[in-house]
Amino acid sequence: MKNIRLYTLFVLLLMAGEVIISCGTQPAEKQLADQFMAFSDESASFEPIKAAIKDKRIVILGEAGHADGRTFEIKSELIEYLNADNEYDVVLEGMGFLDGAVLQGVLPPLCIDSNYLDVANCWNALWSQTKEASLLVEAMRSGKVRYWGMDCQPSLSDYFFIPYLMASSPNVSSVLEGNAFDSLMAIHDRIIGMDTTLTDNELDYFEAKMNQIREALEDETDLEKKAILDMAIDNALAFSGQVRLGFTKWDAQNEGINIRDRQMAENVIWYLNRYPNRKVIIWTANFHGAKQISQINYGKEPDPDLYNKYVLCGEHLEKAFPGQVYSLAFTSGGGSEGYFYTNDSTEIVPDSTSMEFQLRQRGMEYGFCDLNQRKDWTDVVFNSTILSYDCKSGKWAKAFDGIFYMKENHKAHEIAR
Repeated sequence: MKNIRLYTLFVLLLMAGEVIISCGTQPAEKQLADQFMAFSDESASFEPIKAAIKDKRIVILGEAGHADGRTFEIKSELIEYLNADNEYDVVLEGMGFLDGAVLQGVLPPLCIDSNYLDVANCWNALWSQTKEASLLVEAMRSGKVRYWGMDCQPSLSDYFFIPYLMASSPNVSSVLEGNAFDSLMAIHDRIIGMDTTLTDNELDYFEAKMNQIREALEDETDLEKKAILDMAIDNALAFSGQVRLGFTKWDAQNEGINIRDRQMAENVIWYLNRYPNRKVIIWTANFHGAKQISQINYGKEPDPDLYNKYVLCGEHLEKAFPGQVYSLAFTSGGGSEGYFYTNDSTEIVPDSTSMEFQLRQRGMEYGFCDLNQRKDWTDVVFNSTILSYDCKSGKWAKAFDGIFYMKENHKAHEIAR
């Protein structure tokens, strides 16, 4: 009987201990939320962010989605703050490599229509036509901010690309004699339009002509022009590679993402190697800025392990410039998102298991967490909606160096005309 009482007492004590331990344990999401510096005004966070990036040559500013108006606004303000002493150049997702060279006057416009030669035409409308990014657009337009394009996706300059190559060099003209020019133009227009009826033979012809044009530029004495046109050809070939894969099959779409991110990184690497004394701020999405996307669990059909197949722009840059990249993810705990060209918007409602939910519970308007200063979080798994407001688990501190939080996002709005 005595043994039974002792055993019962032991079990009760053990249960009590478990209750005490469980009451004292908080989920990782709340523990991290408690580590955020809180601000009532977004600009108050800019100095801590500046301190966090002070030794970095590449600063990546992300966004959870391409319809986050308030994020665009804050990113534009942050760029102005960080670049007060003209320390940075801005490199843009959604602007082509050739666009930046022509708009910055490094290459002449030649045959490019003068109506096209404006930042708002060359940078993708998702950003350039929004009220929220207008501060940055005007700063670039007025010459207060140097900038460049890093995308291989089609832009307006691509419609002038073949004529531009021909106008740039007499040697290129010889490659495009006879019917070659018209044939190449016709195929290129269909590539830009992502025409899924393009055949392998047609794409082979395009790629062969691009390489012939590259060879024709070998005798170019203006080495800067030659280097830029070489990269412009690389970008054209990267996108033709995506078109060759197609845009309708799941595997092809995702391999196309790898091609694009690798080329975007190559464009940034080229720029930094070409201008070794410069530092850059990259405007892109959180997704492209991830330094190890494989550390995040995609967890959805048809491919739960999808992120293990990606090597994205941020990861390529970290490998090329180890220790010199700071990737800052932006996220929010509420509000809305929506494209500027529609009246529709989608409410942002963070999952109850997410870090964003815990941050909203704190009631802060804005917050910043420098994950680089919290090495104990490197291998901690927690839930976040950093990627498109879809709650995912992962070792986020391996994917991003810092997180900027806002309580309320809002949809993008069209700039007043």
